[in-house]
Amino acid sequence: MRAIDRAAQTNRWRRRPAAEKALIFIGLMLVSLIAAGWIGQIVILMLVLCLVLGAARVAPRDLRAAAAVPAGFILAGTAVQMITLHWAEGPVVGIAGPEMLSAAAFTGLRSITCVACLIGLALTTPLTSLLQMVQRRGLAPDISDLAMMMFRIVWLVLDCLETGQRAQAARLGHAGWGRQIRSGGRLLAGLLPRVLDRAQRMNAGLAVRGYDGRLRFAGTEAVAAPARLAVLAGGLVLAAAGAVWIG
Repeated sequence: MRAIDRAAQTNRWRRRPAAEKALIFIGLMLVSLIAAGWIGQIVILMLVLCLVLGAARVAPRDLRAAAAVPAGFILAGTAVQMITLHWAEGPVVGIAGPEMLSAAAFTGLRSITCVACLIGLALTTPLTSLLQMVQRRGLAPDISDLAMMMFRIVWLVLDCLETGQRAQAARLGHAGWGRQIRSGGRLLAGLLPRVLDRAQRMNAGLAVRGYDGRLRFAGTEAVAAPARLAVLAGGLVLAAAGAVWIG
């Protein structure tokens, strides 16, 4: 999560309108779902990688860190689809036929392409920008504020956890399996009170700063131009038509 948030805050597209980035990546994901051929999926995946690594200048290590878990899950699921189990004369495990292999591989490629689009949006657009965008589109402020507070609580939990782990490691609390298990149990036992204390201090800080029931953020992004949105939407429509034609 830290790598994703760092990339979202420091990439070259940081000040571009969130609406344009959302339209690009979500639109490409929809085009991927429409495309029925291998060529279309590969082209969309390469385009997303070029946008994230080339145009937005996201560090490759951040992209690898963000994509490692979902890519591993998709590859594991694809491998399972390529295996068959027969019960004619007892359990027999084998490789699926050519059609099933092709279908499983295509499903895995499409899944990776769609996940790459979502990761591209996450690596180029901070959560605050997405919440501001949906608020301007009519989302209730209470819902967006709740989402932002939950996101902040996650960061508090991670910060308290890492601080406790560093303190235990400095006192040789991780020397040996037995001591490491005891240290981990004590850390987890004291994690909730520490998080609640940090949350209470955060609430007090909001009250001091005049919190009136709604979170407000200073916008640092450019305003989305209707002309650019129309051009992007037209390009996505043409891409979808081309994907259908190729497929």
